[in-house]
Amino acid sequence: MVDDSILNKLNKVKVKLTEQEVLNRLLDRMRWPKNYLSGQPSVEAIKEDGTKHQDFFDEDLYLNSARAVKCYEEGYSLILSNIGGFNRDTFLVQEVLNDHFQKRINCNFYFGNGLKSVSFEKHNHDYPVIVKNIYGTSKWIIDKREVVLKDQDVIWFEKDTDHQVIEISDAKLSMTCNVG
Repeated sequence: MVDDSILNKLNKVKVKLTEQEVLNRLLDRMRWPKNYLSGQPSVEAIKEDGTKHQDFFDEDLYLNSARAVKCYEEGYSLILSNIGGFNRDTFLVQEVLNDHFQKRINCNFYFGNGLKSVSFEKHNHDYPVIVKNIYGTSKWIIDKREVVLKDQDVIWFEKDTDHQVIEISDAKLSMTCNVG
């Protein structure tokens, strides 16, 4: 079960980012190798069928920024991985998590514009998850309950908890922290 103190700490850290600021960071193509040294993909898009793709990388295995932005503009949600150092606020979130759990916690952005409500089918993980909604609104089903996340909301769900984003109605950015 989650220690409420971590949720309180995360509620106090306001992550200030706009859609344009995230799009601008995608222009720094060398920040986004196809895969990090750990093997984790840096940027992926979620297709209508819930699978992921990386069709926006050049032959040198770095992001083709224009293709990634176009994919976003077409309505596909992008997953930006390992974003603890994306800006000062995400760095602070990463530090709070690392300090609390005494290990490095992996954080990812889920970045969508609301044109398509593309997400994964209902699924679960073998580790707990913390989600901090940065901006926008999304409707979730978490363990058969409907939950609406809005600006700066923070939620926790235990490992093996079924969850799915079922609606994204406008531009949204959320930070998912895998406590595994």
